[in-house]
This record gives sequence, C-alpha cells and structure tokens, in this order.
Amino acid sequence: MDVDLDVVLAAIADPTRRTLLQRLAYGAATTGQLAELLPMSRPAVSQHIKILQDAGLIHTAVRGRHRWHELAPDRLGVVDRWTAGLAARHAGMHAQEEPS
Repeated sequence: MDVDLDVVLAAIADPTRRTLLQRLAYGAATTGQLAELLPMSRPAVSQHIKILQDAGLIHTAVRGRHRWHELAPDRLGVVDRWTAGLAARHAGMHAQEEPS
C-alpha cells in the first residue's frame, strides 16, 4: 500500500472522524458546529479535525473569528482507486476460474 492510502485509511478508521466527514458532506461547518455533534470536548474535536486536515480530507479557512472546515472529496479517491483495483483483480481471478 502507498503512504497516501495508509494516511487516509488511518484517518477514516475512527468513527468520530467519519461522523465529521459525513457532516461536512452537507457543506462547510465551523469548529463549534462540528463540536456540537459529538459528546467530547472542543479540544478533542480539534485534534480529530487536525488528523483529517493532515490526511488532506478537509480544508480549513479562517473567516472572521471562526475556522470553517470543508470536505476535500478528491482525497477519498485514493480509497476508491484501491478498492476498485481489489474488485477488478477479484473479478479477473473468478473469470479465469469459470469454464468457458
């Protein structure tokens, strides 16, 4: 596996971070808005946000007094390509096993 895939899979392995990504799929949100979704402290939510930023899964912009976070869906493409490759190899192996 490549490093990018490992980083993205590690980031999305956590259910809290998946919850944040699912929310951001509906549009940008502030750190406070994201923190309201979860039963944890705002600093803990910020740590999860940082991991998602480092993985390239979200972009953050400061506007006024707030940090706005947006989903970066293109980065999920590394997972799509990996799973599509697995499925294609699996289908190819089964196609070879079937008698003509």
